[in-house]
Amino acid sequence: MIEALRLHQLIVAAPARGPVVRVSVQVPTASFGAVEAPARTGRAVSRVVAGLATPRSGQVWVGGRDVTQLPPARRQIGYVPAGGALLPHLTVRRNIEYGLRRRELVHDVSRDWVETVIERLELRATLDLRPHHLSEAQRLRVALARAAACLPEVLMLDLPTQAGAEGLSDLVPLVSPRDAPGVSVLVCSADPGVLDGIPLRVRPEAVT
Repeated sequence: MIEALRLHQLIVAAPARGPVVRVSVQVPTASFGAVEAPARTGRAVSRVVAGLATPRSGQVWVGGRDVTQLPPARRQIGYVPAGGALLPHLTVRRNIEYGLRRRELVHDVSRDWVETVIERLELRATLDLRPHHLSEAQRLRVALARAAACLPEVLMLDLPTQAGAEGLSDLVPLVSPRDAPGVSVLVCSADPGVLDGIPLRVRPEAVT
């Protein structure tokens, strides 16, 4: 069976002379996995997986493809940064649709899927609001919707704290098409409240 996500001997350096770590993990299709690491290291790992930073060495595989050298838009990975990183000047709807702007998707299919995700995550009443009007839980839902809009195979979540992340395991199935195998999730966190219930966990090894 091909794992949805595999990190193979991935060596990552946190910025500003931060820790250098090695991490390997295999996350099956429609499953949760976690990298148990402090916020600084977790953010560095999640950015490398999403394609926003370059590893020192190692590989990122998605669905049997080596995507290490591919740009974010071609990785089939939806990224949820710490705090959601919503654009403050855009409404909820515009934030969600922002995830489609650089993706090569059929217009009608992607728009229909966005409307489905909005309904499933109960965001319809917030569509005209801006992020500062939302609760932490609502901001996480919007960030999930934005990441899921491009129909990824994997969701990469940087969740240093549990704030707003309650019920995460119940939300993820809502952003998977019912006729698809199911999205896989990798969470970076050191918060027991986030990690509770995720049996597949790895701790990065320090590299000297």
